[in-house]
Formats: sequence, structure tokens, C-alpha cells
Amino acid sequence: MTGRAWLPWMVAALALLAGLATALWRGLPPTPGPAPERPRVSGEFTLLDATGQPVAWSQLNHRRQLVFFGFTNCPEACPTTLMNASRALAESGSAERDTRILFISVDPERDTPQAVGAYVRNFGPAVTGMTGDAAGIAAAAAAFHVFYEKMPPMPDGGYMVNHSAALFLLGTSDDMLEIIPYGATAAEIAAALARNR
Repeated sequence: MTGRAWLPWMVAALALLAGLATALWRGLPPTPGPAPERPRVSGEFTLLDATGQPVAWSQLNHRRQLVFFGFTNCPEACPTTLMNASRALAESGSAERDTRILFISVDPERDTPQAVGAYVRNFGPAVTGMTGDAAGIAAAAAAFHVFYEKMPPMPDGGYMVNHSAALFLLGTSDDMLEIIPYGATAAEIAAALARNR
């Protein structure tokens, strides 16, 4: 071959070799060694329970739980997520009776301990509600890398809070077992619980 006539053949040969290498790599067994360490929730913060008593994270953690940040005036995302999480625990039966759903408010102005306590009672006994002052809620959100933002007032004077809406599945060592995205059904949450037993 003369000139650059060999170039297409060289490109084809390199592509074939790359494909073979990828196929061989995918067929190899997993590399022996320790599994990668799961991320953990770090930091200390203090919130208020439904009776208004301060509760530190060190008193709430070290148990299997689904943690969700929201607010009691939330029109859809929060009640839907809490209802689906409660149904998932009920459908999972005795295997999940020790799992708690922890609801943490991101609306310190309106979500008093009493308001949060009344709100979570709508979703069954597995749900525990927590609120706090602005600093406590900010520290809790930072520990989970949760975003929240008070939106501008509406014409009636009320307001919404834009916030991360994922469920955080924690193990007993505060390790983050899975982050369940917003919109997960009860069956999908139950499946996440099952694969992280």
C-alpha cells in the first residue's frame, strides 16, 4: 500500500483490539480485596422532638432508618414519600419492624414540634418527626448534604420550601446503604430495603 492507504486498516485493527480488551475485562472475576467503604453521616447536630425536647444526633443514630427532609406544608413530595415509605415497611413485614422513618423538617419558622408531631401521625407509628431552630436544621442538612431554600412569598403570604427529596437508607453504623430517589414507589422502596439487609 502506498501513501495513507494503510490508515483505515490500522484504525480498524485498533478498534478490534480495543473491543477484545473490553470484552476480556468484563469477563474477569471481581478483584479480590475489601469492598469499598460506604460513606457515613458525619457531624453532630441537635434537633427537637415532638414534645419540644432537644435530641442530639448521637441519640438518633446507630439504627437502621430511612431519613427524609421535608416540611409539613409540602403539597405533594413529602406526604407521598412518607406514605410510600410507610407502606414499604408494612409490606416488608417483620424483617423491617426495627426500621424507623425519620422525618426532619427544613421549615423552622412554621414547623413547631407540635406541628411536626401531628403531621407524622398521619403516616403510622414507624415515622418519627424532628424539627429545630435554623442552626440545628442547617447542621442536620449539611450532614446529609441536603439542599433546601425558602421560596419567595406567594400572594396569600404563604411560602414553599424547595428541598432535596431523596430518602436516605442508613445502616446501624451510620453508613449510607442507599440513596433512594424521589418518586420511588412503595415497592421500589421495599426492594431497596431488601437488597440492603
